[in-house]
Amino acid sequence: MLLHRVRMLSLATVFVALQVLALVAIGTGCIFPPELQVGDVDAGPGSSPVILSAGPAPDFLFPGPMILERQDPRTLSLTVLDNDVADVVHVRLYIDYGRPNPTPAFAECQAAPTGEVTRVLACPVNTLCNAIADTDRGDHVLEAMAADREFLADSDPVAEGQPLFRALRDPSRAAFSFRTWVMSCNAPVEI
Repeated sequence: MLLHRVRMLSLATVFVALQVLALVAIGTGCIFPPELQVGDVDAGPGSSPVILSAGPAPDFLFPGPMILERQDPRTLSLTVLDNDVADVVHVRLYIDYGRPNPTPAFAECQAAPTGEVTRVLACPVNTLCNAIADTDRGDHVLEAMAADREFLADSDPVAEGQPLFRALRDPSRAAFSFRTWVMSCNAPVEI
């Protein structure tokens, strides 16, 4: 009888040990609780700033069409999410980039760190129609590139090997994203 109890106790111990191992192996059993305190740390590379919305509505909403006047005095407001609250957010606006060739940015704006993950950037649009002929009433692609690193001049040695007009400082750590609209420009106002 005593031998039978020892065998039952041994089997029960083995059974519990196997259950614990199975839980740990499939990741549902956590022996050490995770750190739940939010720290003041860098989100690191790969945490791209993302443009969440654009305004004022309805003129500048995604995906457009955004119709601009020549020397348009309005400002494009971009709400950007960046998990790294210590980064400056940089945005450049391109017209028809890579269609067929890379084109320089026609406007840029930035937002300093605020301690918040969302920031609003005020981007001028008064120069966007400069890239488009006065007689062109067609649709074009307006592309915003949001980055967590400073844009570089193409003559900067660090820019070598990066896309033309889109080179970023510290390219191995830089994170970026794009957002696009359809846009067109009205004819110039005749005086």
